[in-house]
This record gives sequence, structure tokens and C-alpha cells, in this order.
Amino acid sequence: MIGMLSFTALIATVESSTAPAWAADEDPSAVFVVQADDEEEDEDEKKKKDADEYGGDEESLDVFQEASEPGDGEQVERIQQEDALDSEEGEEQKLDELDFGKDQQEVYDFNDEGEEVPIGGPGQDTARIYRTYVEQLEDLGPDEEVIQWERYLSQYPNSLFKDHIQRRIDELTEFQYAERMPGEEGFEGIVDAGRREIKLALPRHLETVDPRSKLRAGFEWGFPEYLSLVADYERQIARQASWHAGVVRRYSGFNVEVGGKYAIIKSARTNFILTGILDAHLNAGPVFPAIRPQIGVGKRFPMGDRALDLQAVAGVDAELRISEDMALLYLGGFSATFQASDKVAFFAESSLVAKDVFWDAGGKNSGFFRFPVLTFGIQFWADKKGKALTAIAANAPFAYSYWGYHFGGVQGDFAYYLK
Repeated sequence: MIGMLSFTALIATVESSTAPAWAADEDPSAVFVVQADDEEEDEDEKKKKDADEYGGDEESLDVFQEASEPGDGEQVERIQQEDALDSEEGEEQKLDELDFGKDQQEVYDFNDEGEEVPIGGPGQDTARIYRTYVEQLEDLGPDEEVIQWERYLSQYPNSLFKDHIQRRIDELTEFQYAERMPGEEGFEGIVDAGRREIKLALPRHLETVDPRSKLRAGFEWGFPEYLSLVADYERQIARQASWHAGVVRRYSGFNVEVGGKYAIIKSARTNFILTGILDAHLNAGPVFPAIRPQIGVGKRFPMGDRALDLQAVAGVDAELRISEDMALLYLGGFSATFQASDKVAFFAESSLVAKDVFWDAGGKNSGFFRFPVLTFGIQFWADKKGKALTAIAANAPFAYSYWGYHFGGVQGDFAYYLK
């Protein structure tokens, strides 16, 4: 009996001691698991909520938050820029269409003075937007650049580069004032976009349509015995006008020439020139005076670091011969110059001298006097400032009638621009 009671007491003791152990194995662990799951779920929900507010996915948010530590403003800015561009499916947007920072989390960076500034807030730009805008303003003059910077600040009044932009506007304003004050030092080469020199290419057989101060000398030797020489001085008296004097041997012989040019239109904004040319010359053998009015157009097509210059000239040469009736020659041609670099350019040119265009012999048009020449070659600048220009070319006549001054030749040309 005592044994049975002892055994029953032992059983009860074991049950009472083991029951809490089972409860401890179930309840605490269960509570722990539930709490852990709840915490993990809360963190996931918070992360998802932050990701929604940020405007990207959770993976991007992780990278973004890692980059948000102080000192990593550059990486934060890069991520925001990429997200702003990716939101439009990778398409390039115009600057005035960008609405950066509208739905983005406000993040902070540090400016040059070490002050904490927000990135991507309302009315703020980014480094990419700023750099893109700077590239678009490279070819503008001071007046147009000032206007564009003011427009930029109106779109991004809280620009991170506002102080730098304002300093740039002040400098451009000073440059504009300096341009209106001739002789002022420190602003050389800074001129209004509408008043800059276009620096159109120099043709070989045609009159140049760009009035600029320069010295020019050259020769042309044609087979079998044709020789032409040229020496000329041109002086620019205003941006749109110049006069010149020189000696040149043309098909009719040596000539002493004087004349002038006036650019009716000379716009560096459109890179276009329309010029009237009037020369008077005296032929040496036989002796007779002549007047040569012409009109020419020129257009430059910028291509980054390269450019294509196109020019066309047309006119007449009225020879006032004393012993004969007045001879009227028709002049004209077309020139194309491709500037491959800041040192080298390639050119092709077609020039024409014609007479008796409407001549009718025996009731049938038997053709008129003409001598067209095709010229092509290379030119290069011998100095860093682009003032000394040297060219070599080859000439080949084609489709000529009655006249045949040579059957092909070579040409050398040198020009030095005085400003």
C-alpha cells in the first residue's frame, strides 16, 4: 500500500514537473514565432510603404537608403537622376518638360560651403539637367545666353547651381558692356552672337563673300604655258564692309584692281552672308578699264567640331575696250569646303567665265564662249590662332568651248587674316 502510494506520488510529481516543460516548449516558442513573424511583416510593410513613397521598387530603395548616408550625396544624386529619366521609358526629354522631384523623397547633399541642401525638391535641378543645359548654350552669344539662364532660373528657382549661374550672368553682362567699349582689355574675343565673325572659307577662283582684313598671295600654273599670279590686300572698315587693292593676272592679262564689298546680311546666329561686290580694274595688255559687279551668298553648317561652308557667286565683267565694242563676260561659280578639324579642310569648286551666251550664228545656236574649271584641294592652318592659311589645289577644265587657256594645272595659295 505504501509502495502504491509512493509510486502514485512519483507519477504525479513527474507529470507536474513535465507539464510546464511541454507548455514551455509550445507556448513560448509559439509566442516567439508569432512575434518574429509580426515584426518581420511590419518591417516588410514599412519597407513597401517607403518604396511606394519613394516611387521605385524595394531593391532600388535599398540602394537609395545606403546612398543616403552623409557624404554620399553624389551617389544619391545619380540614383535620382536615373530614376527621373527611367520614368519616361528612357526617352530624352526637353528641359522645359522635366518636372523633377515632384513625387520623390527629399534627400540632402552638401554644397561647396558644406551646407546641407535638399536634392530633388520642388523647383530644383540636378547635375545632369544643368550639364545638358550648359551644352545647349555653347554656341550662343552673351545676350542670348543671359536670356536662356534667366529662363532656366525661372523654371528651377531653387537650383543647386544658382550662385554659379548668377555669377555667369554677371560676367556675360560685363562682356556685353565691354564689347560696346572698343579698346577695353580683358574681353577680347567676347562679342555678341549677332556680331561675331563667321570666318567663312576662302575660295580659290571665286570672290570671297566674307569681308575680312587679310593679305593674300598665290599662283596658278596650267599646262602647257599658262601662269597666273595674285597679290591682294583687303581691309575691313566695318564688320559688314571692306575695301581691297591688288594685282592679279587673269585670262585677259595682268590687272590692277580696287574694289569693295558690303554684306547686306551677315548673321552669325544663322551663319549666313549675302554680299554685294563691286570692283574696278585696269587691264595691262591690251589696256582697257573694266567694271565687275557681283553678288554672292555664303552659308556655314556647323557639325560639332566640324563645319561645311557653301558659297555661290554670280556677276558680270564689263570690259570697256576703246578700239572694240564693249565685251560683257559672265562670271559665276560654286564652292564647298568641309572643315574636317581645326587644322585641315577639304574643298571643291566650280568656276565659269563665259561670253556671247546669246550668240546665234547662221540661225543656229552654235554654242557660246565658255571656260568652266573644276578645282579641288586641301587647305590647312599653319598657326594655332587660325590666321595663317595655306592651300594647294588641282584645276581641270571641262565642257569648254572656243576658249582653252590651259588643259589642267596646279595652284598654291596663302592667306593671312589680320584679325
